[in-house]
Amino acid sequence: MKIVIITQEDSFVIPRNIEKLIKLDFVKIIKIIDVDSPQSLVNRKDLFIRGFGLYQSAKMGFRVISNKLINIIDAVFNYRLPLNPRSLRSVAQKHKIPYQQIGNPNEKRFIEELAALAPDLIVSYSAPLIFKKELLTLPEKGCINLHCSHLPDYAGVMPSFWTLYNKEKTTGVSVHYMDSKIDNGKILGQKKVEIFPGETMFQLIEKTKNIGGDVMCEVLRNINSDTVIEKDNEVDRNKYFSWPTVENFKDFRNRGGRLI
Repeated sequence: MKIVIITQEDSFVIPRNIEKLIKLDFVKIIKIIDVDSPQSLVNRKDLFIRGFGLYQSAKMGFRVISNKLINIIDAVFNYRLPLNPRSLRSVAQKHKIPYQQIGNPNEKRFIEELAALAPDLIVSYSAPLIFKKELLTLPEKGCINLHCSHLPDYAGVMPSFWTLYNKEKTTGVSVHYMDSKIDNGKILGQKKVEIFPGETMFQLIEKTKNIGGDVMCEVLRNINSDTVIEKDNEVDRNKYFSWPTVENFKDFRNRGGRLI
């Protein structure tokens, strides 16, 4: 099964999730696409700094810088060290997979380039833009996405923040078919995840992405064996969550919530 991955930069979990797919003997990843758009998480640093303050933001920044240093060391030793890749580019280089950074996966030129690769399936790990019809219908087996909530609950942006903000006891992960609406396609795999007392936003994001990576592998096995079971996903648009505001972050912090 030839797969193209479309995602956004992440130095913590997504590279590890890509390596989980690489280990599947029926999967060949033919390209990794990094969508660098204004809606990408790495481009919203000012929102986090203003909302969580310098101290918590600096702690997060230290983790990111540490991962960049690990990537440099890993590259110097030609990826022979027992280290996990800490960026999309590094996991692509380690496994000799073509890598491309783009601004919008719906652009005509990109879709033409992608069509020439003839992927069987597109896998999205929280890609930051809505896929339009030309992209959604390009692969034979469609496009699937990992969303880190138990859909249809907490559809939309940053579900880990909103579940903590609303003091939920559980959240979840969902792998679903993608359509022209956000987090709206039929669910192919799903798992509930407990939220522990005092869990930080980063801890919950990391945990759900990691569990979601395992669910993604399970879904791919089912697609490959033609045993996938689809579940209706009735997303209530009135319960859709958009980007938190600075005031939301400040309120969360004032109630004891932490970024990291």
